[in-house]
Amino acid sequence: MPDPTHQYLRFALGQGRYTIDLARVKEILEFGPLTPVPMVPAFVRGVMNLRGAVVPVIDLGDRLGLGAASIGRRSCIVMVDLAVETRDELPAMGVLVDAVDEVVDADEAHHEPVPPLGTEVDPRFLRSLVRVRGVATPELDLSTVLDPAALAHLMAAGSTRR
Repeated sequence: MPDPTHQYLRFALGQGRYTIDLARVKEILEFGPLTPVPMVPAFVRGVMNLRGAVVPVIDLGDRLGLGAASIGRRSCIVMVDLAVETRDELPAMGVLVDAVDEVVDADEAHHEPVPPLGTEVDPRFLRSLVRVRGVATPELDLSTVLDPAALAHLMAAGSTRR
């Protein structure tokens, strides 16, 4: 039986909906000005100053191959904590999403395994499918999507801004 206190954040990327474990969410911020960073992949939208700390902001849709976000009035930056599972000292990171929809309680959700084919996002970036009110919503595996070693490799490979 799922832990009734467990929750998920459901949000929009393009036309799709995705979830992440709410325990990984530090805060949700209104989209604001970012400072561009030269010679980084296009999915790195820039950096922001968050209470004196320089924080990179990743366009989550672009990182997942869904295309760059179009900034709108509902666009926001979700500050995530990657150290929840790893217990490592990882820097704060923001992910740009098109809109935040809702928080879903675990007792409303049912988990299903990720099918090897037929997902809009590479299955290795997905942890499970969270079925809420009859709709299967992919749960992102942020440890894989935002893995610092993988991101560093992509930057070293010369994927630069368009």
